[in-house]
Amino acid sequence: MEIRRVYVDKLKMKNGMALLAGQNHKYIVIVLRKCPGDRIDLIDGKGYLYRCVINNIKNREVYLQVLDVIHKPEEKRPRVTLCISPVKGQRMDWLIEKATELNVDRILPAMFKRTVIKIDEKEKKCDRWRKISIEASRQSGRFTVPEIMEPIPLRGISPFIEHIQNRWVFYEKEKNHHIKDVISTYTEGEICIVIGPEGGIEEQELEWLKNNGFVSCSLGENIFRVETTPLVTLSIIHYEFSQK
Repeated sequence: MEIRRVYVDKLKMKNGMALLAGQNHKYIVIVLRKCPGDRIDLIDGKGYLYRCVINNIKNREVYLQVLDVIHKPEEKRPRVTLCISPVKGQRMDWLIEKATELNVDRILPAMFKRTVIKIDEKEKKCDRWRKISIEASRQSGRFTVPEIMEPIPLRGISPFIEHIQNRWVFYEKEKNHHIKDVISTYTEGEICIVIGPEGGIEEQELEWLKNNGFVSCSLGENIFRVETTPLVTLSIIHYEFSQK
């Protein structure tokens, strides 16, 4: 029988048992139809997995005995921050899900001049994006959950990436630098990739990014949609650095 994983932000202990309530209780009891004696794994999104068995279910609480705790060793691949212009509707949901499966570590939605989504709309969606990333982490077997930041103006990203040296902006008009060129000059440490809106990155925005250490590059002759570009990029990074 498949052992299902449940995400817990903070593991609460009671009487020597792990205690789950609220939505996690509902998910385990009603959705998964688990009973005492069944196995469940908990992930905390910070690299730890708790192997548990359900000890008791009462008063809308699930008590689990922790059998073992596993800490996933730090991966050799670099951490990746995806700075991207948000897109409307299910396309952004899909992007969040697939980027999570491809091991993105942080998603930083940035508002460009040509970003279509409105400021008042994004505030309702950030919690939804976080829930999608949690479910995608659980489904794909990740021990960690990517950090989903609140959308901010493009020029507000600096404080979040000041420690990152590898800065790449994907620009459809770039003719001289390909992704393989920037990967060949990679220096050990984190990577930040910037992907603009469907209308394109304006010249002033590109100039600002270059002045702040970003190298402009392309993925070749094909023009990808906003939600496709990061998945191609993350796949290449995953392949390149998982081989080392």
